[in-house]
Amino acid sequence: MSNWLIFGLIFIGAYLLQSILTLRQIKAFNSNFQAFRQKGKVVTGKKSGRLIAGTVILLSIDDEGVVKDGTIMQGVSVFAKFKPFSTFNGEQLMDLNNEHPLVVSLHKFTKLAVEDARELYIRHLTGTLVQQSYSRVTPFGVNVSTALQKLKTRLFSGS
Repeated sequence: MSNWLIFGLIFIGAYLLQSILTLRQIKAFNSNFQAFRQKGKVVTGKKSGRLIAGTVILLSIDDEGVVKDGTIMQGVSVFAKFKPFSTFNGEQLMDLNNEHPLVVSLHKFTKLAVEDARELYIRHLTGTLVQQSYSRVTPFGVNVSTALQKLKTRLFSGS
């Protein structure tokens, strides 16, 4: 076998392994989210890291915004797992700003994830939270109509 074929097989194998582990991580997130959802309201916060550990935090809160339970996932790879995070149990989510003593002692990305969760909660309460579409695929009709509009503009603007 040639070196390129061996390299290609290793690359495809690594890609498939990463895909499987990523799906497993997404399944773990969904199961944790659903478990928290059964307890009541859930607030999520995240801070992405490219080459350094990213953080995802899930906080279960009651109707008054008091944290009942939490879980956190920190890591660089698809091997990161959710772990119990009870640091904020009994604390008011609105009070968890950068000056709060419990937040000050945390890792930098954990602080940013908590800040993100708090900000999303505030935006939800004030009604300024806009639902985002997470689809990266634009509908085909939108692309075609945009392309036709550009073509019309180019054709008729010169005459």
